[in-house]
Amino acid sequence: MIHEVLPTIQQELNRFLRSIHNLDEDKVIFSNLMNIDGSLALQETDKIVMTIVNIELERTKSNTGTYEKTDNGDYIKVNAPVLVQVYLMFSAYFTPENYLEGVKFITSTIAFFQSRNGILDAQNTPALNGLLERLYCELIPLDFKDLSNVWSLVGSKYIPSVMYKVKTIPIQHRMPTPVIPYIKNT
Repeated sequence: MIHEVLPTIQQELNRFLRSIHNLDEDKVIFSNLMNIDGSLALQETDKIVMTIVNIELERTKSNTGTYEKTDNGDYIKVNAPVLVQVYLMFSAYFTPENYLEGVKFITSTIAFFQSRNGILDAQNTPALNGLLERLYCELIPLDFKDLSNVWSLVGSKYIPSVMYKVKTIPIQHRMPTPVIPYIKNT
């Protein structure tokens, strides 16, 4: 599910940036900043790089299994989905001469989430239709210590960036389970 939701966010953010900045090209790419070997992962500059920084369990929601009724009236046990939240970093990977342009696009990224009041749903993000009912996107404030830790984790020097927590994404795989027959009172 994560691999379906995040490209949707990228697509909608690109659409938003094209419309407010009158662009013909996409500015948001989905990538690591650095390769595992420490080399730069990016081939093109003057882009907003969308990177997963962390995936963690959503602990505030109930996560219990249920039973579902089948078409013939029997029941099957269904395990509850694992609910996760994804931390996304949006970084302005711009050349030094376009530094302020990068800051402008980081500002516009914040404006994208603000314009939707931090909620992405089928109405304001049509590509989510059929995937999820809604996503909640929360701006994460980072103090200097946290910022230093994040950029050490990424393996790069700091560039202007903003981090969002995107929640709640369900992950579920339905395994065949034994049917529990419906018992009728006689």
